Amino acid sequence: MGLFGKKPRDEREEIKGKIEKLMSEYDKEEIDGDTYLRRMMDLTLSNSKKKKK
Repeated sequence: MGLFGKKPRDEREEIKGKIEKLMSEYDKEEIDGDTYLRRMMDLTLSNSKKKKK
């Protein structure tokens, strides 16, 4: 982290990692479709809220 917070690339990599983990959990049937959808929407909405600030 630099003087001005996270770089956009770092944020993108963080979100990408979270999405990959979520997809893996769904693929391994650790979570059901409803949970997958809800978590994916949460990730998407939290990322869009960060961009608006």
